[in-house]
Amino acid sequence: MDERKEQFRKHFEKYDITEPAIIRKYYHSIRVMDLAILIAKYASFNDCDTEVAAIAGLLHDYGRFEQWTKYKTYKDKDSIDHGDLAVERLFKDNEIVDYKLDFNDYDEVYDAIKYHNKYSIPDSLSKHNELLCKVIRDADKLDIFYLRTYNNLLIDNQEISNNVREQFFNEQCINKVDVKNYSDGIILIIAMVYDLNFKYSFEYLEKTSLIWKIFSQIEDQERFREYFEYIDKYIKERVKC
Repeated sequence: MDERKEQFRKHFEKYDITEPAIIRKYYHSIRVMDLAILIAKYASFNDCDTEVAAIAGLLHDYGRFEQWTKYKTYKDKDSIDHGDLAVERLFKDNEIVDYKLDFNDYDEVYDAIKYHNKYSIPDSLSKHNELLCKVIRDADKLDIFYLRTYNNLLIDNQEISNNVREQFFNEQCINKVDVKNYSDGIILIIAMVYDLNFKYSFEYLEKTSLIWKIFSQIEDQERFREYFEYIDKYIKERVKC
């Protein structure tokens, strides 16, 4: 993987590497790659499939640098779908050849990158492709939780929307169209736990206490306590399964 990481570094250096938003996504990609390897090994992937997972993890946000450079935002709804942009650059523009991926693995890596940021995985994927997609989605979410532990979460004093509350306590991921304010956004983040697929991911969250570290960054904690306590209980139950 060292050659592929070096190639990815060269891709990163095509952009403004003094820009904190660009730097953040570079290191996020490296960490997601490492997490993808850990999850793949937990899921008993063989060495070849683990390497494919590592490549997909490294490249999952390939379109982010271009997205930020052009739009100065990482919000897909205000710019472009970064999963779709990544596969366009990698597979349509053939930049994937720089990463020495076996042609037979193109299809599953394409799907893993394209669908890593979607609300759900489409039913049309093969079981093999779906499994890799789940690995990358879990790895991505685990690092998103980690990144949120470094954000001071200021609150806009607006109440959590009824639709968001209902989805959360129905143990569903929050649909972004229902997010009306910053408070809803915090619930959207922790509700991503409901979309995790592997026991390893729940064990990782329990071991690192990332959810409670996010909670510690919130100013108005009492308004959110019941949500964090509920998700903490959910994590513990999944660890026991």
